[in-house]
Amino acid sequence: MEIIRGVLGLFAVILNTLFWCIFLLSIAILKLLLPIESWKRVCTKLIINVGECWIYCNGLWIQALHKPEWKIEGFESLDNTRWYLSVANHQSWADIFVLQAITNRKVPMLKFFMKHVLIWVPVIGLAWWALDMPFLKRYSKEELDKNPNLRGKDIKAMEKSFERYSRYPVSIFSFAEGTRFNEEKRLTQDSKFKNLLNPKSGGIGLTLTTMPYIQLMLDFSIYYHSSKRSFWDFLCGRMSKVTIKVSEIPIPENLLQKNYEEDITFREDLKSWMENLWTEKDNFIEDLKK
Repeated sequence: MEIIRGVLGLFAVILNTLFWCIFLLSIAILKLLLPIESWKRVCTKLIINVGECWIYCNGLWIQALHKPEWKIEGFESLDNTRWYLSVANHQSWADIFVLQAITNRKVPMLKFFMKHVLIWVPVIGLAWWALDMPFLKRYSKEELDKNPNLRGKDIKAMEKSFERYSRYPVSIFSFAEGTRFNEEKRLTQDSKFKNLLNPKSGGIGLTLTTMPYIQLMLDFSIYYHSSKRSFWDFLCGRMSKVTIKVSEIPIPENLLQKNYEEDITFREDLKSWMENLWTEKDNFIEDLKK
């Protein structure tokens, strides 16, 4: 029965994506063809509405096939008219489906940080592009040492990507750990936490630098009551019991209006703040495991 659910879930994901991508890409092309500001705003609103329908339909098949038990804490004070910087621990590819489903039309659509190479993923890469997901290319220290002209290009690309977000509320989202959690990765990086990887503050710092009007953070703590956490396990319904804690946190004054690349104190303060958030998140997960 689980395998049948998994196959049906896979078909549902594919068909739902293909169907809504037709509308997403059509509107995105019209937006490119007529670079008039008022027209671009209309197209952007339409694209967001289509994206919300896509997410809503994903929620329908998840509900129909899995009848999930999602316990959500802390959604009382949120609204969709404010800009947010959002973070979460990363347990599985299922995180994206869960987070999109519980936030859809309650806060501005989540804009996930995307590695630049993902734009070339067939169909879905174009859908992410149409939805204005930020595709960012970060350069390693080795690349910068080899070619100093690359220094600062990632920030300029981010500024250009984020410029359009000042026109309408968004929720910039980052899986701050940078990769999905497993015990091997935790031991390899000598993580300070029992249930999490160490958070990275670079993307968050650059977001605060380039989007100074963001003053609130949404912190999502995700815990699956199952040790099976692959995407196939999700499609088969083996991860249907989930607890999610959502916290709306004012970003401290000392982390606003700063430059991440140039201000060492800001980088250290941000790192310390993120580690404190992760300590609370780790304790939350540890309590659920008891």
